Amino acid sequence: MSEDKKPPIKWVIPPEGIPDYYANMVSILWSLDDVRFKIGQLVDCSEPKLVVARASAGVTLSWRNTKLLRDDLIELINSYEKVNGEIVTNVNLAPTREEGKE
Repeated sequence: MSEDKKPPIKWVIPPEGIPDYYANMVSILWSLDDVRFKIGQLVDCSEPKLVVARASAGVTLSWRNTKLLRDDLIELINSYEKVNGEIVTNVNLAPTREEGKE
């Protein structure tokens, strides 16, 4: 094998499986050494005008791995948008039933 090529990484799944999380919210913290992503999901809240996200997991990456992840995400998003059109991030949500009553 040439020195330019790295062998593929074999991912091993433990017998108990791996946790699977859904997130529609991300909070990012960082230090000089690493980057931490806290992920969560929006949940109902009894207080009007308060948005609450329930944290479900945290992932800490080195800055190097964060940059590699960024590059992979850019490539993935570009491929997706080439087929499906631009992903719109600037959207206005319809008011909830409670907000509509005001």
